[in-house]
Amino acid sequence: MLGRWNLLGSLSALALAFSCAPSLAQTSYPTETVRIITPFEAGGGTDTMSRALAQKLEGIWKESVIVENKAGANGNLGSDVVAKSKPDGYTLLLTTNATIVINPQLFGEQVKYNPEKDFAPVTLMSSLPFVFLVPPTSPAKTMEEFIALAKKEPGKLDCGSSGVGGGAHLALEMLKQRAGVDLVHVPYKGTGGSVTALLGGHIDCLFVSILSATPYIKQGQLRPLAVSSLQRNPSLPDIPAVAELPGLSGFESDLWYGLLAPAGTDPAVVQKIYEGTKEMLDDPEIRARFEPTGALIVGSTPEEFSKLISSDIKKWTDTINASNVKAQL
Repeated sequence: MLGRWNLLGSLSALALAFSCAPSLAQTSYPTETVRIITPFEAGGGTDTMSRALAQKLEGIWKESVIVENKAGANGNLGSDVVAKSKPDGYTLLLTTNATIVINPQLFGEQVKYNPEKDFAPVTLMSSLPFVFLVPPTSPAKTMEEFIALAKKEPGKLDCGSSGVGGGAHLALEMLKQRAGVDLVHVPYKGTGGSVTALLGGHIDCLFVSILSATPYIKQGQLRPLAVSSLQRNPSLPDIPAVAELPGLSGFESDLWYGLLAPAGTDPAVVQKIYEGTKEMLDDPEIRARFEPTGALIVGSTPEEFSKLISSDIKKWTDTINASNVKAQL
C-alpha cells in the first residue's frame, strides 16, 4: 500500500512538473535577440519610438533588441512581415493606427493581413492629436466661427491634407460628416506641401500633426482653432478640442503608436513585453523627451489596446464608407 502511494505521489509530482514547465520557460524569455519591426523609414516617429524602446528593453532584459525598418506600401509591408512571423515574441511590430486600423479598410484586399486576427496587441504607447489650422488672415478666430463660415459658403472653402487616405484627410472627412459642412479636399504629396500651401494662402484650412503645427503656431504664422483629441493637449492648453463644440462631443482623430506581436504569442510572453514597455514609458527621462512634442504617453494593457483597435476599426470603417474615400497603394 505504501509503495502504491509513493508511486502515485511520484506521478503527481511528475505531472505537476510538466504542468509548470511552460511557465518556467515563459519566465526565461527572452533568451535571444528580439527584433522590433517598424514599417516606415528611419528618422520618423515610429523609428524614434522604436529605438527608445529597444534601448530600454536591452537594459531590462540583458538581451539584444534591434530595430529593423521595413518601409513600403504605406506601412503594409513591414506589418505583413510581423503578421506572418513565428509567434514566439522575438519579432514585434511598432506601428501607427494607419497600418492597423485604417489601411485594411482603405485598401481592402491589397492589405494581406487581418488586424484583429493576425496580431496580439501589447500596448498603446502614445498618441498625438492633429491641429486644425487656418491662416492669420482667416476671418474665423474660433472653430465655431469657421464652421459657421463653412455653412454660410458651402463648397467654397478648400482644406488641404498630406494625401488621400492619410490621418489628416480622414480627420477632415470626420469633421465634414459630424459638423455637416461642405469643404473641398485638396490633397498634397506630404505634410510639407500642404503646410506650404496654407502659408501661401492657396488653401483655407488644414489638419496637421501637432509635431508639424507647433513651430508655425509659436511663430504666429498659422492660427490653431482646435485639436483632434478628446481633451485639450497639455502642450497647447489654450486650444480647445473639437469635441468641446456643441454637437461634436466624442470627436477624436489622433495618430497613435502601438506595439504588437504576432497572433498566437503566449500571453505570458505578451505580458512580459508589456511590463518592459510600460517601464520604459513610465521613465521620467522618456516622458521629458516626448511629452513636450505634444505626445501623450499611455501604456495601456493588452486588453485595453485590443478594445481600442476594435472600436477604431469600426469608427474609421464608418468614416471611410460615408465619405467614399478611394485610394490605391
